[in-house]
Amino acid sequence: MKSSFFEFHVAMSGLFTARSSLGVVSHNTANAATRGYSRQKALVKASAPISDGTGRGMVGTGSYVHAIEQVREQFLDSKYRVQTSIRGEYTGKMNQLSVLENIFNEADEKSGLSAAFNDFFNKASDLSTTANDSTYRTNLIQSASALAEAVNSSGEALSRQQLEANNELAIAVRQINSLGHQIASLNKRIAIMELDGSAANDLRDQRARLIDDIAVLANVEVKELDIGTRENPGKRFALTMNGYEFVNGSSVQELGLRRRSAKKNPMDADGLHDVVFEKLGLEFDMAHPKLKGQIRGLADVRDGNGTGSEYKGIPYYMEKLNTLAVTAAKAADMGIYPDGKPLEGVIGHVNGFNLNGMKSEGGGDDGTLFFTFKGGPETSSGPSGANFIDYSLMNCLNFTVNDAIKGNPALLNCAEDSVHGESSCGVTRGFANINSNPSLFKEGKLLDFISAISSEMGIDASQAKKFDANYSDVIAAIDNERIAYSGVDVNEEMVEMIKHQQLYQASAKLVNVINGIYGTLINELGV
Repeated sequence: MKSSFFEFHVAMSGLFTARSSLGVVSHNTANAATRGYSRQKALVKASAPISDGTGRGMVGTGSYVHAIEQVREQFLDSKYRVQTSIRGEYTGKMNQLSVLENIFNEADEKSGLSAAFNDFFNKASDLSTTANDSTYRTNLIQSASALAEAVNSSGEALSRQQLEANNELAIAVRQINSLGHQIASLNKRIAIMELDGSAANDLRDQRARLIDDIAVLANVEVKELDIGTRENPGKRFALTMNGYEFVNGSSVQELGLRRRSAKKNPMDADGLHDVVFEKLGLEFDMAHPKLKGQIRGLADVRDGNGTGSEYKGIPYYMEKLNTLAVTAAKAADMGIYPDGKPLEGVIGHVNGFNLNGMKSEGGGDDGTLFFTFKGGPETSSGPSGANFIDYSLMNCLNFTVNDAIKGNPALLNCAEDSVHGESSCGVTRGFANINSNPSLFKEGKLLDFISAISSEMGIDASQAKKFDANYSDVIAAIDNERIAYSGVDVNEEMVEMIKHQQLYQASAKLVNVINGIYGTLINELGV
């Protein structure tokens, strides 16, 4: 049955509905420039009708705002985060490879490995015509030392960059943990605020922004499961990262860093770490084919050795430098290819004679070897054969010129025999011939090999830059879709404001009309 002032109730419901809708318009307008804010709209329902008491039908009781809905498309969010994770991977690679490009900068003819080798071969050619001149001997030895230092410097730069990638990975892990805890905290607040069935829209927007941020670092997937009942609705939010459960409700499975007990690659720097789940002790698979994000890019550059399907990272280029150093040393010392076969036109330092017409048999500090390695045995059994020195112990970091020769240029073997003396210069001519040998490497000449390293690095860096730019465009396009769907259009809000303002004014006018009717009925007619 209707109350005596039923019409007032209906008109007042219109006032309250319009006022609530204007509040939503006001909130949207205030957050039009807020990053990640999703437009909200008031959902209006007609109030439950009642019987008119005559049996002729039902009478409407007005309207009310039954919910304030967030305008957001989960599919667009998911698509955005997938592309963001892919771009994050290439951004991580691009930043690292841009540094590595500078290490192998062969564009400058006055610096770099090519310049160092060219200078060495030129000095060897000069010495082959003036072998008795101590100045030319010293020049060749100094050039060789500069060459060894250039190789060492490149290797050390790669090692430092590997540690830098390791540190950046550690920073990324800490960022992931921080974002995870913020998401978990928001989950708890959202769950509390939604106990009565309402939607914590602004908090959900904050959470979505954090998920967007974490997607840059690693690929994530969002699940929100209904765990309540019809009478007590509730949802549990879960965030998985590359298939691993990372956030579940208000709990976080933190990532941690565990120092490696053994090197993954022989030339790895000391102090590298693996990513693990802190509490479980379970290793996070950084080589998983589906892993994306900056942590994948950093891990690939730090650990990739180019074998199988692995990325060509720092260990790959370290091994290239090792190959360069060992091949050059075998050629200059022994006159052999890497596989031990004789190298055409190259006698080898161990087979030559020094300024005193002597051919040393013991190696070591007597100057038989020209190139050797730091901190290890100079020779093994004698000057014959490829096992004269254990080249497996040589690498780009310890590659050097024999200290005995650096201290005494007379120990430099230039002559190919003791009969013709230094004038024969077969050894130093052989040094110069190393440069022109077209089959020293599968890539061709020695300088071709260096050029191939630089080109390979350039191609990888260029690819990372191109993919980063391409995915940036894709992400921008998806984000524009999200903004078009969820963003606030001020012009549309102005239209909504005018509409609800007019509805409010109409309801207020209706209140005045009803007031006048009741005034006449009560005051003048006495009804």
